[in-house]
Amino acid sequence: MAHASSPARAASRPNVIARRIGRGASVSIPRSSPPPSPSRRGAGSAKVALPPSPRGVVARASENAHHGGRAATVVPRAAAASGEDSGAAADDAADADDAVAALDAAPAPGKVDSIGEAFDVVRASLSSSSVAPKGSNKKTLSLSLALVALVAIHVRDPGWGVWNVIRVVGSLILGSGLALKGYKSGSLDLSGALSAAAVGWGTLYAGVRFGVTLGVFFFASSAMTKVGADVKRKIDEHFVEGKEGGGRDWIQVAANGAVPTLLAMSYSFATGGPEYVLGYANAFETPLACAFIAYYGTCCGDTWGSELGVLSKKLPRLIINPGKKVQPGTNGGVTSLGLIASGLGGLAVGFAFYVSGLLVPLVTGNLSSAMQFLAQWPTLALGFLSGVFGSLLDSLLGATIQFSGYCSERKKMVSKPGPTVTKVSGLNFLSNSAVNFVTATAMALAVYYGVIFAGVPF
Repeated sequence: MAHASSPARAASRPNVIARRIGRGASVSIPRSSPPPSPSRRGAGSAKVALPPSPRGVVARASENAHHGGRAATVVPRAAAASGEDSGAAADDAADADDAVAALDAAPAPGKVDSIGEAFDVVRASLSSSSVAPKGSNKKTLSLSLALVALVAIHVRDPGWGVWNVIRVVGSLILGSGLALKGYKSGSLDLSGALSAAAVGWGTLYAGVRFGVTLGVFFFASSAMTKVGADVKRKIDEHFVEGKEGGGRDWIQVAANGAVPTLLAMSYSFATGGPEYVLGYANAFETPLACAFIAYYGTCCGDTWGSELGVLSKKLPRLIINPGKKVQPGTNGGVTSLGLIASGLGGLAVGFAFYVSGLLVPLVTGNLSSAMQFLAQWPTLALGFLSGVFGSLLDSLLGATIQFSGYCSERKKMVSKPGPTVTKVSGLNFLSNSAVNFVTATAMALAVYYGVIFAGVPF
């Protein structure tokens, strides 16, 4: 029968203890307090069964509940390591959850409380950009000349003769110039500029209304990405100092421009070149034009809502759980400021399409045609509603099938999982560009078939 050894004897006979441990004997490990009295033998120690070999064991301190003393429990090294790893993982997960909870409780970094203040910020940001007054005048002159050239290549029905050649070449030059300007300003990278040239060529060829709408979307959206750089620097995972304009690649350009370019060119081929008023008299062409407005209205509304919504003083609310506040930059987060901005972005697209329809009739002196185009005000409502509902659909998809997580290393919300990222919402299924494409295409299809089956309000 093996008995516990006293501390003094254990200290004087280390070799004997080692041999007994190797044979699977029991050993008493003393308390840190003075040795117990003879009448309370073993009160300060606990008898622990050891494995056959002393290798691979570690000791941990534990409480002796019966005697109130302190003893060491010997456990295998593998089990201890497993327990330590599990505990560390649990601690890390708890720390990450606490960090996200603390982040959600933190105030929003934005400083804007109303749409009026947002426009003040936009005005101040654009006026304080690094563009000198002389450069600003040059830009205005360039855009004015481009608009005159666009109208000039569309004043005659092209047919298949020389005017068609003029339209083809002119739209190619204007589209390439638009892409080059975006590349120089940093709004497009090289692949994005090449894609934008193709998008511009097809869209500008289709007609004045289509070309002006594209230009308004491109320049207005690029300007919005430069607003509030001091706030976006803290929260935007893609923010690059000195490139606040975006630097969009070909994927982003295609997501925003490929489908509406096909719609615009389909309209042009259907009419043979001229632009007609929308209505029952043009039952085939009208749905194509309305789908074009809906697509760009959705894209512009999403861009304006995202770029201005993050400036709000109020934290966004997750669209699938309105009671949950999330940090700016979370996919699926909605603010009232962002929703209003989305409607205004869509309205800008509708307004561009509406006003540009008057240009060719006025230039050619066809006042009766100009009055018909003047009555096309429902395009304003179509653009506004596309911006609002497209933004809501985009947020719904973003909250469910687009990943959002908090990166403890970068201290920002990110859209891709990683070792330092704690998930907040959504599945890692679609990227931001894919969500934009799916949303805008769905809105365009809904409007296209809605106009076909329900009729048009023109």
